[in-house]
Amino acid sequence: MADSSHAHSQQMSPADAGSDSQDTNNQGHVFQPPQPLSQPATVGIATEPTQAFYYPPQQYGSVTDPATVISPQQYYYAQQASQVGNPSVDNQQVYYVPQLLQQPGWTADSTANNLYWQQQFSNPNHAAYSQYTPAHNQHPAPDSIQEAQSPDLQFKQPPLLSSEEVTTRHMSSPQAVPQPGAKNDMKKWKRFWPRSNDYMQRFQDNLKDKFSGNSGHRGFRRVYLPTERMNDQDSDSDAGPTGESKVVYRIGTAEAEDIDDLGKVHKVDGKLTYLNQFHQRTRKFLDVAVYLSPTRSTPRRLIVQATDHVIKTRLDRGDWIRTKVRGSAPLVLAMSEWALSPFQTHGFWSKTKGACRLFVVAIPVQILLALPFLGKYDEDDTVTDTYTDYPGYYWEWPKYAVNELDMSPAALEKHSEGYKKSLSVAKRAARPRLLYAKVNGEWKTIEGDSFENSTRRYIFISYMWNMFPNADGAEKAHDLARSITEHEGFDAYWMDRELVNKNSPAETDYDVYTLCDTVRGSAKVCLMMDKDGTTQRLDWGSRMWTLMEGLLAPGDYITYCFRDPEGQLVTRNIGKIEMTASFWRVHDSEYTDDKEAVRILAEHYANVLTLSRLELLPATITALSTKQRAEFTGSDLAYAVMGFLHYRIERHKETTVFQNLARLSLGNDSDELAERMLCLLPKPSDKDIFETLSERDEYGTFLHHITPQCQVVGVAHEDETVILDSCRAIHIRWKDFPRATVQRDVGLGKMLAVFFLAFGIWWLLFGIEMSLAYIPYFAGFVDLAADGKSDVGWVVAGFLFVGLLLSAPSPFSVRRLFGGTVLKSTPNLVGFEGVMPIAQLEKIVFGNAEGRLTYAPSATPFSREHRENYERRGTEPLWIDNPESALDDLKAKKLLPSDRHQLFTLVDMGELTVTIFAAERPPTVALLCGKEGGMLRAVLCSWRFETDCLYRETVIRMPTRVWEVAEPKGWLKLCLRSQDDYRRRESLMKQ
Repeated sequence: MADSSHAHSQQMSPADAGSDSQDTNNQGHVFQPPQPLSQPATVGIATEPTQAFYYPPQQYGSVTDPATVISPQQYYYAQQASQVGNPSVDNQQVYYVPQLLQQPGWTADSTANNLYWQQQFSNPNHAAYSQYTPAHNQHPAPDSIQEAQSPDLQFKQPPLLSSEEVTTRHMSSPQAVPQPGAKNDMKKWKRFWPRSNDYMQRFQDNLKDKFSGNSGHRGFRRVYLPTERMNDQDSDSDAGPTGESKVVYRIGTAEAEDIDDLGKVHKVDGKLTYLNQFHQRTRKFLDVAVYLSPTRSTPRRLIVQATDHVIKTRLDRGDWIRTKVRGSAPLVLAMSEWALSPFQTHGFWSKTKGACRLFVVAIPVQILLALPFLGKYDEDDTVTDTYTDYPGYYWEWPKYAVNELDMSPAALEKHSEGYKKSLSVAKRAARPRLLYAKVNGEWKTIEGDSFENSTRRYIFISYMWNMFPNADGAEKAHDLARSITEHEGFDAYWMDRELVNKNSPAETDYDVYTLCDTVRGSAKVCLMMDKDGTTQRLDWGSRMWTLMEGLLAPGDYITYCFRDPEGQLVTRNIGKIEMTASFWRVHDSEYTDDKEAVRILAEHYANVLTLSRLELLPATITALSTKQRAEFTGSDLAYAVMGFLHYRIERHKETTVFQNLARLSLGNDSDELAERMLCLLPKPSDKDIFETLSERDEYGTFLHHITPQCQVVGVAHEDETVILDSCRAIHIRWKDFPRATVQRDVGLGKMLAVFFLAFGIWWLLFGIEMSLAYIPYFAGFVDLAADGKSDVGWVVAGFLFVGLLLSAPSPFSVRRLFGGTVLKSTPNLVGFEGVMPIAQLEKIVFGNAEGRLTYAPSATPFSREHRENYERRGTEPLWIDNPESALDDLKAKKLLPSDRHQLFTLVDMGELTVTIFAAERPPTVALLCGKEGGMLRAVLCSWRFETDCLYRETVIRMPTRVWEVAEPKGWLKLCLRSQDDYRRRESLMKQ
């Protein structure tokens, strides 16, 4: 059913309907249908004002347009609310073609293409019907303005733009048989207007085509399409209810995700819209993995070159197209290496074979070198200085921004409303709203923030509800709290038992999320327990809110109180640092980096240790996240952290923990915490991203070791996603290796090689020319003395001999021309799936192996065990030669983050380094966001065009020189999770 929000409507009263029915000139009259409807139960004349909407049937052209089959076209609407089965569309009536409703055996299309009108009634027990003859023969193309002339309703339909979301719903229809010739007419219509297919059907057909698992040709290369099904390794974690693997596409599980929720869907062809950096709109099907073309600035299907092992064994993994690894070495160099390859092995026959090959390729190599477009070896003028740019730009407004001008006007107004409220949690509470106080010898509740009570000192009672359950427990808790208050010499206390208003959401938020101010404003904090014991202490210390109460307590200690077996009150003081060994104790077997955060905070708030701004926020988040909490808002962790900071935020129901923590980080002087967080490579865990900030990452570095080189300017609408600016971006090429353009050294060897090649071809061509010129003399056509013939023959033979002699070593000369020390190379990042020996890789890239490429010594965690002892150079891992067991070896050594990760190789043709890394999918963009230890942190990202979002697949380290030859970028959307991990979390949240 079409969405009525996109239609133009007009009111019609019953009186108008009756007057029209008496007018025979306009052919409109009320009549009884040819036969009673099977549904609904009652059919009568509508007695209430109606509202009609018209959508052209061509918009849903997967079935024959009834207007081309039935004449005259009589439309009427019938009660269908009981048939829909969807409460959101109750009391809606739909127009049907009478002839279709009359004929038994006709089956309605499953996409509800026969629904042209909808009618709204306040009384669901009535329906109406009328005759209507639209001018179908005047219909233009589907995207243009449609007009409908009716005696009952006169209106003009506004255009249905491609960006508008017009949806349909399935509604059951009485059955009928099609008219003769309808099937042939439908085929003709589809033939001349292919867009007549339903957009969802076109979308599904495209998915089946692109995930067929077949192989084909793209240009002159053989490509392998991905398959629909996961392999057995993946099906263990993502299996369906019956245990069998699901069909998984790049948009997520096909049965759990709708393309209407992914972007702006064009409802005619099923494609999604992308807006590039030039504000140009392009449409593309959502199917296999994509990348943003640096030359066209449009999304293109990603073709990943892969090794033979990957092609044979792992085609069932991933949603990207694969092809075999291919280089672009010069033809003359390839021929020369073919001729010289037998000389690398020992033996007489190998040398003989090589000599024969030399004479076979000597002349062709000379000829090819003479051609300017094939034999060019000096490429100094074509070497560029910068990496290939990533042409991305995000056009939408962020959800929250550092500067108010970077937020949409509507969002800014909504965002500012919370700060204007009297009970705003973003403001500090000078005094608690209510207190328990002893007034005239009687304990009662008073207004703690009133002027007359503004100087009344109070103590803060911290306790666990489960120690004082039900009503009897509440009375015992108050009795003990009053005894403690009087024992400490006060006449007022605050306890959340009844002082937090549970009936007013605004007051509840204010009382809970300004709890930090209530603690700080108290004279002292007293911990109240029903009895003293290890269980009671650890139980109190295991809660998130009690940790905040203990750390923010005034002074260096708190008082814990209980009654002994005789009922006497016992009070003892304990320092905050001492509490880490009792109340906040962590067993040695459970000790990790994150568990140390509580101890560090205790020392900081006891004035023993001073934490920097950058250290305080990560330690606070980590310490609170390790404690138990009962979630009330889904973001309680963020609001508890807020109590430790200067600037606070207003609570919004639709925000996530990450968004709130990011807002706190951006709003406070946290020394660019969010920017540093982008560059971390967290260890595999189930924790949220902010909860790992106090831990070492995969490189053994802490957050404060990183110096940011970018700026986070806002928080996106999606979870765990930010808007990034001032970074530098590099496009990663995956389809093949481009021609290596390098600047080489010029030495004596290269000069001799040029001499042999130039003079060899000169002598050879001159000898051939003389032979052709003196053919008439040798053939006897021209008289020449015998001695003259002999002399000419020796001269010609001499030229040919010298030419052949100089041409024979041409393969050696070619190797020298294209070899030597590389002084400068055009920077490019090129990747392929899998691993291969570096000598084989260099031959693909440059045409031969001369030790130009080296392994990056400290680029990824794999480099830790593969480095030379005395020089800062990487070594080749042993498992490179055995790719069949490489993944198993890495899993055994716990170097592979998960079973879903695969091995990829990245070749930096500017630095001439090779980096092996693990990721779930091939990244297409490298973002330079920070640096540490003399190396840049490059965030390798994949990309989805329907959301225009980059996803952090992994983080590698690159030389500092790369920063100067990369292009700066602004306003990019970056998700801090991998693309597959983000989809898995979304799927779990939906479940």
